[in-house]
Amino acid sequence: MISKKLRILLLISIFVIQIILVKSQTYSVDPILPPGNPNPTDPPISLTNHVIKVGFMHTGFSRNNFTASKGNVLFWLWEGDGPNLHSVVESTLENPCQSKVGGFNLGQHSEPYNVSMAVPEDRTYVFFSDVADDCKKGMYGGINLPQGYTWPKDLTQPPQQIVTTPLNPTPTPTVTGSMSIAAEGAESTSTSKSKSDSSSTYYLKESSFGIIIGSLVYYKYITNIS
Repeated sequence: MISKKLRILLLISIFVIQIILVKSQTYSVDPILPPGNPNPTDPPISLTNHVIKVGFMHTGFSRNNFTASKGNVLFWLWEGDGPNLHSVVESTLENPCQSKVGGFNLGQHSEPYNVSMAVPEDRTYVFFSDVADDCKKGMYGGINLPQGYTWPKDLTQPPQQIVTTPLNPTPTPTVTGSMSIAAEGAESTSTSKSKSDSSSTYYLKESSFGIIIGSLVYYKYITNIS
């Protein structure tokens, strides 16, 4: 025969064990949520465009001294009268009129033609036209030039125009790609978390009800056999 005190202890033990099991199962139903930013160490994705007219004022670039960051888009737009060819080739600070080994080369074209490229990294870029004597006529320029830099004196003449401010139209959205991704991820995370919380709460309520019923049945059974 089981004493009353022992029956109570058994009932309490079973109740505690069932609570522990329910807790562990409740946590297991929560999904593993993906982070809002796939790679939070990456800088924001920029949507800034820089428009540079090639063949501006016959032998020049509309922008030949400006700043651009990694991810910015350079939009090269050929213009001019007649079938005049011009090019955009990367060079160096030391030799602005000589192509850089391994540098970019957008080829020789005439109007109408345009091409875009993204700035691959934050550094100085020098560019020129390698068609005929374009460079000697001042068709060269730079991006992110060092402060106080002056072009080599052996060039025939300086660039025709220095434009340090953005040239319209230059869209500069305030919202960046990474912010949009983060917002979308946050919304998705919030929705998933809400569904998970609702599921867990429902599961816990149902399990608690089962614990109470099971405990009462077990207690009644122990009472009858004693």
